[in-house]
Amino acid sequence: PLELLKITAIVSGNTDTSKLAVEDTEDHFKIDSDETVAVYSQFALRCKIQQSDQLETVMRVIRTINPIVMVVAEIEANHNSKSFVNRFIEALFYFSAFFDCLEDCMKGDEKNRMIMESMYFSHGIRNNVAEEGAERKSRNVKIDVWRAFFSRYGMVETELSMISLYQAELVAKRFSCGSSCTFDMNGHCLLVGWKGTPINSVSVWKFI
Repeated sequence: PLELLKITAIVSGNTDTSKLAVEDTEDHFKIDSDETVAVYSQFALRCKIQQSDQLETVMRVIRTINPIVMVVAEIEANHNSKSFVNRFIEALFYFSAFFDCLEDCMKGDEKNRMIMESMYFSHGIRNNVAEEGAERKSRNVKIDVWRAFFSRYGMVETELSMISLYQAELVAKRFSCGSSCTFDMNGHCLLVGWKGTPINSVSVWKFI
């Protein structure tokens, strides 16, 4: 039985975090010999895709602390293509699903909706279709790309139980727009979408 749950979060206000600073985060984890470690990464690895050396350093640090499981939630879209046309099409479907979701779930004059549309969505769209090279900070990739990446570090994907899928569906049904939320399995990975368009992926990994 779980007797003590300790949560360690490593954050930085510096958007230009260096590789050395990433390596230094290992010192923040103080793990006792009788402790079991699990890692939860939500939309964090995508921020390092452009800086591959930092992404690899993060993975080495995670492997060093030897978690029994790593849960990864990422955006399920290919916004890393060199082709403008491909990025435009991906952004069109991805953000159209989000705008449709807001239209169904929130009133047009709601403050939170206006903030999401004017700040977050506009930034995401501009990042994908109007910026190139180093200016394009967001470089989301789909689960198949993450599978190939994690395999380089001796990680294997662990199957999510069907109970997890049923629980997700039950939670969605509690909301008025929940019927438009879609849940599908891609191999062992859970894809969360809106009216059939994948939005996020949730996968579970173990080091071997």
